[in-house]
Amino acid sequence: MLGKEAKSIRELGYRTLVLTAVGLFVLAIIPILLTPFPPSTDLPQHIAQVRLFLDTLRSPGGPYVIQGLVPNNLIYLLILILWSVLPVAYVGPAVLVLIVFLWIAAIFLLAVGKGRSTEAAILASLFVFNQSFYWGFLNFMTGFPVFVLWFALTTKAPGHRSWKLYAGLVGTSFLLYGSHALWLAAGGVWLVLIGLLKRIKVKEFLLRLATLIPCGVVALLWYPRMSLARAASGFDVAPHWSPLFDRLSSFVDAAFGGIRGPVEIMVFVFLYIWCGLSVWQNRRRLGGLIDKDMLAAGGFFLSIVIIAPDKFMNTIFFGSRWFPIALIFLLLSLPVPSIRRLSAKTVALTIAAAFFMITAIAWHKYAADDLSGLREGLDRLPASSRVLGLDLFKESENIKGRPFLQLFAYAQVFKGCELNFSFAEHCSGLVAYKAKRQISWTPGLEWFAVKVKRSDFGFFDYVLVNGAEGEHKILSSFRELSPMAFSGRWRLYKVVGR
Repeated sequence: MLGKEAKSIRELGYRTLVLTAVGLFVLAIIPILLTPFPPSTDLPQHIAQVRLFLDTLRSPGGPYVIQGLVPNNLIYLLILILWSVLPVAYVGPAVLVLIVFLWIAAIFLLAVGKGRSTEAAILASLFVFNQSFYWGFLNFMTGFPVFVLWFALTTKAPGHRSWKLYAGLVGTSFLLYGSHALWLAAGGVWLVLIGLLKRIKVKEFLLRLATLIPCGVVALLWYPRMSLARAASGFDVAPHWSPLFDRLSSFVDAAFGGIRGPVEIMVFVFLYIWCGLSVWQNRRRLGGLIDKDMLAAGGFFLSIVIIAPDKFMNTIFFGSRWFPIALIFLLLSLPVPSIRRLSAKTVALTIAAAFFMITAIAWHKYAADDLSGLREGLDRLPASSRVLGLDLFKESENIKGRPFLQLFAYAQVFKGCELNFSFAEHCSGLVAYKAKRQISWTPGLEWFAVKVKRSDFGFFDYVLVNGAEGEHKILSSFRELSPMAFSGRWRLYKVVGR
């Protein structure tokens, strides 16, 4: 009887945990459901890769080649599945909903597996809306749930040799590679680090390291070719470091990096106080309450943030993108602090709900204020036309970063248009150009639209512009351009004579 009662109490605890995770997920996706074009910068280019993949399958003699064995392709499998079951207009928001689900599920499973608190899992879920999420580094984002599985496998206590464990490590290493090459590198270093920390016997340690060999061989065959291809394409492949103080001062943007205003700073300060209280209140018995594996993982990712360059191989936020990962592990490693009058869970849920609601308001304002005219411009584009995208407005009053940077790529997603810039030029995704693309117009206009020359327009059929009223007035006066709309931030221009 006592055993049944204990079991029912345990089941009730799991049921509450699942309901909490589901409720948190519902709150977290509200911003996405309110925005037809979510502020995730590279999202349209990722969806366009799937469009190019399908077009290349139908017409293999075109300018593109499918790269099935390169890293970073796991996200495209997920997008392809969504593409096959949803109208194309819903694929972008659905991808982000899936990413949010995978992250929250991974965080709660991690908490359950290591016996950590629900409160910490709730607060750790806030880091889904991080810098990589807003910049649309979706292949990198898919790596965190995979690493959680890698973490679970690598932190298993060494006992009798298990071929299931070794097979799991081999398979998960390929999933890390498939999500992002950086995750494979991080996973390899972590395997060495945790082996040393746990003082695993030499033979077992070497067997675990050997599980990286199959995927490591594939990665070593890929990396030199990618490096040479990027350098030949004119991308900046050198490492760049900013001063350490500048990097430390941008920690809030690295952790969240999304909505403007004081909210993210306030949440960051709250989490800092939460961790400080946890350490102080439990200082006499902290060693027995902290999860050492999670603390090690948090310290490991934090060291990457501090040591790694800001940019390398044309990959921006090379080091800072790991900061929210470090904070998740550090937060989960600590015991729950004691809060007077209110329960810690109530406080955590209140903070999470407020954060997601304020994010939803910011995203709704972004859609209303910053995207006027975009849908109309895309609808007027003829299929398969050549489109120049120009982001003259650059920054949003609601969202940090460059949320407009790649929005013109929806022309390729919806209408199969050819763009002035495509991720196919990166040579590290699902689809790439067979040969180096010959560009006759000013390069880099997706980043620096102000450098556009009137002679550039002649290489395109249409120009999709995000600009202020004064900039649209100037463009409308050019004899090369015929405006197809006279209101909205986003306006479509037909190139005269094309």
